[in-house]
Amino acid sequence: MIFNNGSDRDPVSAPAPAPAPASSSPQSEPSARSSPDHASARTGSPTATPKVSASPSATDPSDVDLAAPAGYAEPVKTMWGLAPAPCNQDEQQLVNLDDGMSKVEALVKGDLIGVAKDPGGAELLYWPDSCNDSNNYKLRALPNTRVGLLRAGLPKSFESCEAASRTGFGPLGLLDSYEREGRGFAEGAALCSVTDQGAVSMALIENIDDSSDEASVSGTLYVWPKKS
Repeated sequence: MIFNNGSDRDPVSAPAPAPAPASSSPQSEPSARSSPDHASARTGSPTATPKVSASPSATDPSDVDLAAPAGYAEPVKTMWGLAPAPCNQDEQQLVNLDDGMSKVEALVKGDLIGVAKDPGGAELLYWPDSCNDSNNYKLRALPNTRVGLLRAGLPKSFESCEAASRTGFGPLGLLDSYEREGRGFAEGAALCSVTDQGAVSMALIENIDDSSDEASVSGTLYVWPKKS
């Protein structure tokens, strides 16, 4: 994760070197985005170098407030993730934020791209968009779901996540790190949802791997279920 100078001569016996003439056109330092990654090099977008997180977690568990308000049970802790098949395999992944479970739908000729045939209570859809090696998979909230992004650095709690779920989550190309950074989809952030079961879920984004032709994501999922 995205978590030296001196002379080798004796200064007494050797004369001091003459000062170097000042440069009339000093060279500027390279920008942090001067070397685009493999995705943005194709699309022309400036970006940081792709990386694989070296840390198992970008969010310290002690930074997560797990208090449950009245009407909700203590949160259930599990894992969630996005792990796409090769783009030309014509599969899309659906993720249910009530429990972190995912399922795969096969796409056949004539299917609408980015549309789930059987959502089955899932909140997220991860689908192969264009398969042109620069914008393979996209992620979005499914229609009629309540999902939003809680940015890194903001408090991680029931209240903040429930509020973030109201902001919406439109299509995002995960392979392009510049697009991810602009939208705030980064390690340390979280996807928040009020699910179809009435639970409030917080899917922490702890690992993003964009070192291949498809990007994968994983992290801890906290779910505050509604009391019966």
